[in-house]
Amino acid sequence: MSRSVFEAMSILVVDDSAYMRHLLMTLLQALGVKEVHLAIDGDEALALLQTSEPDLIITDAAMMPMDGFSFAHRLRSIRGRALSMIPIIMVSGHTDIASVERARDIGITEFLSKPISARSLYERLIQVIDRPRQFVEAPTYRGPDRRRRDRPFEGQDRRNTVALI
Repeated sequence: MSRSVFEAMSILVVDDSAYMRHLLMTLLQALGVKEVHLAIDGDEALALLQTSEPDLIITDAAMMPMDGFSFAHRLRSIRGRALSMIPIIMVSGHTDIASVERARDIGITEFLSKPISARSLYERLIQVIDRPRQFVEAPTYRGPDRRRRDRPFEGQDRRNTVALI
């Protein structure tokens, strides 16, 4: 019997919908994830992160009282702890360009649109594992490198050098 690449992972699922928490947990367990933690909103997730550091976080965008955007922003704002660099997959039914750009700009690693499927979740997990992006810390941004190109860009609009962690 072959082992799952996800077997050793610990994943935190943050969603205010009991249905979505259960669905994500079931899909993750079917993929071989042994350790799945659940939180009903960003506040509960931040409290849980005081005692555990998962390998990955999957969060819904629209939750109350603290939504996924605020949660991710607060997580990325933590200084001096590896906790702030945990990959985050955001799940949302709001897939307009403004929402996706907002997620990108606060440091979301991957974006997964609803309705989700086992395949789409698997693809995002593999993307995080097989193609991890360097973590960037700049005055106006902290999170995974937003560029996905493997080749360097040389040109008039090239950004200045930033610190890679």
